[in-house]
Amino acid sequence: MNSNAGIIVIGGHIQALGIARIFGRQRIDVVLLDDHFMGVASFSKYVIQSYRVNNVSDILPMLERFMENNLYRDWVVFPTHDSHVEILSKNKTALEKHFKVSTDEWSVIELFYNKVNSYRICQNLEIPIAHTFTSLEEEQLEHIEIDFPCIIKPAVMHKFYSATKSKVLLCNDRKQLKAQYKKALSIIPKEEIIVQSIIPGDNTSQFSACFFSIKGEVIIQLSACRMRQHPIDFGNATTYAETVIIPEILDYGKKILSFTNYTGVCEIEFKKDSVDGRYKFLEVNPRTWKWHLIAEKSKSPFLITYYRYLTGKTIERCLNFEKASFFHALTDIPIRCILMWRGHKDSLRRIKPCQHAIWDLNDIKPWIMEKLILPYLLFTR
Repeated sequence: MNSNAGIIVIGGHIQALGIARIFGRQRIDVVLLDDHFMGVASFSKYVIQSYRVNNVSDILPMLERFMENNLYRDWVVFPTHDSHVEILSKNKTALEKHFKVSTDEWSVIELFYNKVNSYRICQNLEIPIAHTFTSLEEEQLEHIEIDFPCIIKPAVMHKFYSATKSKVLLCNDRKQLKAQYKKALSIIPKEEIIVQSIIPGDNTSQFSACFFSIKGEVIIQLSACRMRQHPIDFGNATTYAETVIIPEILDYGKKILSFTNYTGVCEIEFKKDSVDGRYKFLEVNPRTWKWHLIAEKSKSPFLITYYRYLTGKTIERCLNFEKASFFHALTDIPIRCILMWRGHKDSLRRIKPCQHAIWDLNDIKPWIMEKLILPYLLFTR
């Protein structure tokens, strides 16, 4: 092993592969701890060791086992999923006796983990959000003033998504709103049910402001348009994104980070309202995001800078970023075909330099294995 502190990546799919490649190319050792049966990151030449656990509840015991056996002392731990973030954040004090944990304190993470908290912060900071109702009683659904179609979504995503395989429940009229509310109530408590207007705008209206900050002070930043996603409406995975300078969402993001005193990397999602032209807040992901590997092409070193900070090395602020795009062929090509069929002429758009999600001639095995395990991925994800 390298004498420098290595990286423990929790998770095994595209985000994890991006982390492994970023650090592996810097000759920093990477090990993987995956709670899925098969992920493409485990096939990367940059991963020196892979561990698999049966489910997310086994992650903390495995990390504790590393500690008991004095393995990976002072290595930096990066999560790739909200459930991982919760585990690391809630156990940060104990874990940091042995590791460097890249997730912030739970008192901060909880502000983002539960969207109800995030919306309150945005209202306090005068950051636009969609028309939103929370903690409703069932009988109130008859009287709330909301345009249809609208959506029901959870305050805490990963629990809801595991049960429904969807980020939102679409409601075309009041009768369906009541039915979908009952469905949501069977999965999550009413305090976590959010009824919300749909922000007008197509797939090109999805934007993100991405940051590495220390105690709310931004060190690295990037803004981008997430032009295509899967599924096309209310997607849970970006298939194509490209950098674009949007000062408004960068400023909104800085307000949120400063208010919460956040330390770490994060993606803050917005949608541009096609009617009033305002960028409206959607959510904060206090971790890496699927397309974070774009940082290599955009020259915005989020993870390397954070690693240097956590390991006591000098860091430099980098607020500029270059034009670049991210492309996941396996999911984006079908989406492009659907958009072309719908008459979207810009669906073939792909600017250079382009960062491929998985394709890399110098690390080819994940790309090959993605095709071989595709039936498993389709069935389980």
